[in-house]
Amino acid sequence: MMITILVPVYGVEQHIAECAETLFAQTYQDIEYVFCDDCTPDDSIGVLQRVLEKYPERQMHVRIVRNERNLGSGGTRKHLMEEIQSEYFCFVDSDDKLPLNAIETLARRMQETDADVVDGAYQVFTNDRLGSISLPSHDALPKYRRKMQAVNLVRHQVWGRLYKTSTKDILREWFFDGIDMAEDYCVMARLCAVVTRAWTDEIVYLYRTEQQSFYSTQPSAKSIASVLAAKRQILSFYHLRGHLPLAVEIGMLDTYRMCRDGRGATKKQIDETLQYVPEHLTAKLLLYLFSSDRIPYNLTLFLYKIIRWFTVR
Repeated sequence: MMITILVPVYGVEQHIAECAETLFAQTYQDIEYVFCDDCTPDDSIGVLQRVLEKYPERQMHVRIVRNERNLGSGGTRKHLMEEIQSEYFCFVDSDDKLPLNAIETLARRMQETDADVVDGAYQVFTNDRLGSISLPSHDALPKYRRKMQAVNLVRHQVWGRLYKTSTKDILREWFFDGIDMAEDYCVMARLCAVVTRAWTDEIVYLYRTEQQSFYSTQPSAKSIASVLAAKRQILSFYHLRGHLPLAVEIGMLDTYRMCRDGRGATKKQIDETLQYVPEHLTAKLLLYLFSSDRIPYNLTLFLYKIIRWFTVR
């Protein structure tokens, strides 16, 4: 079974050699590699090409494509998906690494289960120091879907997973130009509703943690707009399916929670972008509480957490 590894490249001159070494040295042989140069301003592509020279057996299976202009992570991943020519694919960020048996492990589990998506465990690292290990969710599919939709209860990164290429026909649009923050949640919160999944507790991804995440810093106006646009796509997807699951509404209400915490958009921005109208009575109550300055916020937050727990259990 041929597997395509999709790698966006931008500003990773310091790290791409480490990444590429682990990709080309995989124990699994039937791999094609597609790297997308998002108009990187440094020598990332030159470093990549020099690493590739050490792996002549891989050279015929590597393609380097380039965006005509800088598209960001959403547009670049969208371009990469257009380049897939195999039955299976996965994403790797160009500053991360793979254990050398990662693709073999995922491929074996895919063959055992015939699932649409296979998740694996990942381990964080900083420079040469390995850190904590995160295991994939073992929840049954309905519970897993509710947790994914409700946001931040299960891992929603697109990396560390193997996908059937046929899932592109099930979910027509994965990524969107301009959605560069929360683009992974935008994919997984929709994809989880229409695919089957399996998992392995073996480590299949090494995630670099030097850079601070969006949620640990004060968000920029651009990143806030991206998060709201991502959630708008999720709302549109479920509206087209006929209704909003309560777990999806919990995910939308998390945006209002972050507003009250001072870590996100203003209520006006949220209302104008999402145009969210609650369908469930509990969601209507929570939206009223998050929007009211007369209700103690600690009480609202407590009720939100209790309702979320009952929703996803």
